[in-house]
Order: sequence, then C-alpha cells, then structure tokens
Amino acid sequence: MTGYVDPANGEVVESPMELVPLNLGDLDENQIAQLIPTPPQAAAALQKARSVNSRMPGKLDGFRKDLQTTERELKLAVALEVKSLREDHPKATLSELRELATADDRVQRALDARDTAWLLFEYAKDWAKSIAADIELLRSINANFRMEHR
Repeated sequence: MTGYVDPANGEVVESPMELVPLNLGDLDENQIAQLIPTPPQAAAALQKARSVNSRMPGKLDGFRKDLQTTERELKLAVALEVKSLREDHPKATLSELRELATADDRVQRALDARDTAWLLFEYAKDWAKSIAADIELLRSINANFRMEHR
C-alpha cells in the first residue's frame, strides 16, 4: 500500500497499488489494465487541469501583490529603524545604519514575512508551470485515445 496527498483536503489517502510498480512481470492483465487510464478518466483529468490552470493568473497575481506588500513593509520597517538609529549614531553612514537595522525585531519579522511571501510566489509559479506541462501531456493522451477509438 502506498499513499498520496489529496489536494482538496490535504489528507493522506491510501491507494491499493503502488504508483509505479517495479515488478511489472508479476502483474496479471487486470492489474496492468488498472494502471492505464480510461478515456473518460483522461478527459476528466484534462478538464480538471484546465480548470485549475484558468484560476492560476488570479492566484499568481494575489501572491505577487502579497510579495509587493511585504517588500513595502520591509522598506518601511528598515526606514523607521534607520531613523531611530540615526539619533544614537549620528556619524554612521546610511549603509552602516541599514546593516544595524536588520537586528531590530520589527525588521526581522518583516524580513521573515517577505521571505515567506517570496517562497509562496515562487511555489505558485512552479505550480503553474507544472499544470501547463500536465495539460500538454493530457492533450497528447486524449489525442491518442481519439485515434484508437476511430
């Protein structure tokens, strides 16, 4: 038994057969047939992938806006800390003050928020690319099914 993560609810679902059985010679015809999608399954998978792909621009835009917001908050936190450090260190250069500002808790939280937003944005971009690749693969599978059933 092997499991996979259900994307709808995040739960691990046990599947009765390994996803990639290494002992294909030991499988009978019925078990091998279960590995191959049926035409309705392939068509449904393509439809689902296209549905997910149609929502990706909005999701990417949301992650992009979140990243821009966190970058703005980081700049503001650094600027406020530099202003307060300027009073304590009047002879320090701006570069030195910015370096010192990174030790502040508020700046650290803003850095962490920016890093998290960046990672989420990059993950969403990778997800969009993988969905596009899945669509191309599913189109090919569906085209092969149409040719076989003519």
